[in-house]
Amino acid sequence: MDPNYRYKGARLKPQIAKAIILEQFAGKTVSRREIDERVIQYHQSHGGLPSTVKTNPIRGALKYLKDRGFARNVSKGSGSTWRIFENPQPVSKPADAPSDARELVAIVRGEIQYLTTQIESFERRISELESTLIKNSQ
Repeated sequence: MDPNYRYKGARLKPQIAKAIILEQFAGKTVSRREIDERVIQYHQSHGGLPSTVKTNPIRGALKYLKDRGFARNVSKGSGSTWRIFENPQPVSKPADAPSDARELVAIVRGEIQYLTTQIESFERRISELESTLIKNSQ
């Protein structure tokens, strides 16, 4: 267990899986099975908790990475293989891409709200850790 793991005690979610995928597989081509196994093993061995949702968080993470050019499914089917990029690659405009500026602004605002929530969560965790460190040092 890694006491400095930033997702220690957190359930595996797509945003966590996304970070682990980029950290562990950037620049590599790997099977989906290997991605699933290593992400789960890495997260849990560093103090993270398993997912409790019915949908696979790794699937959501790969879709997110694919939509933003960080991943490409190079072979589909039961033994799918994924290429994970260090830097985003150009992607074609998906069918559900924003069609006008208002839609794009709404998407950006949603992303900002999500990031603000994540930052607030990290700030709370830092405060908790600081309190624990101060209490233990006295």
